[in-house]
Amino acid sequence: MDNTIVDLERAKEILLNGKFTFVLLKDGEIIKTSHKKGVIPFMKIIRENDQMLENAVIADKVIGKAAALLATGYKAKAVYAVVMSQKAKEVFEDHSIFYQFNHCVDYIKNRDKSDQCPMEKLTRELEDPHVAYQRILKYYQEVLKIDL
Repeated sequence: MDNTIVDLERAKEILLNGKFTFVLLKDGEIIKTSHKKGVIPFMKIIRENDQMLENAVIADKVIGKAAALLATGYKAKAVYAVVMSQKAKEVFEDHSIFYQFNHCVDYIKNRDKSDQCPMEKLTRELEDPHVAYQRILKYYQEVLKIDL
């Protein structure tokens, strides 16, 4: 598995020690880090350059199904999450993406922990990563009024 494990361990270390929420490594180089929550780092990268995730490793604080669909659809090769949902795990397994996590949960909760994360709800029935991307983008732009 070439340097995938080494890169994933490095991304994990940067994530945890640098107090980031998201780290993207490609060929051993740090490509992106973020302090943003949710799928925002994924969405910004895809909008900026949708080839950037290809063959990259990702370390993220929280990975739910939405983030898993984006990672697989844009061809990341490995993913680490502090917390990963069961649905995200299934997406990675279905797409043969190497993954690691510290904690697996039934689903990702929303920010105030009162319900399921809106992105988990939005992608619950989706399998196509590009449809997921379009739905998430529309949700951010029309519901949250955030232009990614």
